[in-house]
Amino acid sequence: MNTEFHYYITGIIAHAAGFSIKEAKAIATASEFVDENDVTFTIEDRSSGEPYEVYISQTMNILKPKRKLMRIYPVFHFLPGDPGSESAYRRDGKMHLLNTIPNNELANNLMDEAFKSTEDMRLHRIGIASHAYADTWAHQNFVGWYDYFNNIGLDPKPDIGHADAEHHPDWVAHRWQDERLVNGDIDNTERFLEAGENLYKKYQHYTETRKQKTNVPWSELREWFLDIFGKSNSGPVNWGEEDRIETYRKKYLWLGKFDEDDWFEDAIETEVRGLKDPKKGLASTFIIMRDKYFWREDVDKEKTNWFRFQEAVKAQQSLAMGYLKTTFDKMGIDLHRY
Repeated sequence: MNTEFHYYITGIIAHAAGFSIKEAKAIATASEFVDENDVTFTIEDRSSGEPYEVYISQTMNILKPKRKLMRIYPVFHFLPGDPGSESAYRRDGKMHLLNTIPNNELANNLMDEAFKSTEDMRLHRIGIASHAYADTWAHQNFVGWYDYFNNIGLDPKPDIGHADAEHHPDWVAHRWQDERLVNGDIDNTERFLEAGENLYKKYQHYTETRKQKTNVPWSELREWFLDIFGKSNSGPVNWGEEDRIETYRKKYLWLGKFDEDDWFEDAIETEVRGLKDPKKGLASTFIIMRDKYFWREDVDKEKTNWFRFQEAVKAQQSLAMGYLKTTFDKMGIDLHRY
């Protein structure tokens, strides 16, 4: 899924299910920031000189070593489930232990643990877990690993994740073909509304325990989304995305426009050395004089959203890797060897 779902739709669902505006925006921002958190920074404390290392939750370089991919994709984007699930039936009969299955046990466990996490980073944990949980619908039947299992047709791109399917699995109101599957006619509207309903139920269960009232029932919200999505389109273009996002923003003014720099700049000062370093994509890896980063002295770093998000990323990674160890062991994979 892309920003439309991970930020806008997730934020709207969170608020409808009973979270306050402030809480819903924090969840939505953390959810989308999983995809933007793709550059490793070292942040220094000016007083003590102590460095703080971050852990990335996305990579724009899908050719990273196996160990890097396995610590990112199956943890934040391609959560494995039961390979024998009916939704995974393929024409060639193949199965894979790392296959992403919608609403799987690992995804549910990570969501449940997020709701129970410490209050300081609970919303950030919920947002991160929500991203991975929702992606089990969008990324179903792909594995977060180099594997021919991901291959579609004669596409020459590396068989990692849904690279062969390009952006088609991530677009709202979109139809596409997955010729590997027995039922290969895919309508993302069906998948995404199912993901949205399950997110809503998770959120609502949690808010009810805190005596927070639902703001909008799912049935009403679902009809509103269906009206905005309209008829699903196919082809190489994400038709209607800008209009849909404008509609979300008009109705939910508090969402505003997602800005990946907000949390970063609230917490960190940048000492530019030469030209300011790009924070995105492959360009960020080809830098001669790297900028230096310091915690802002006018804030308590541990209370900043950026710090709490980074700690939440590490918590999700640690928890998910613990759950996945059994699967890795079955495959004879020892990540410490890579």
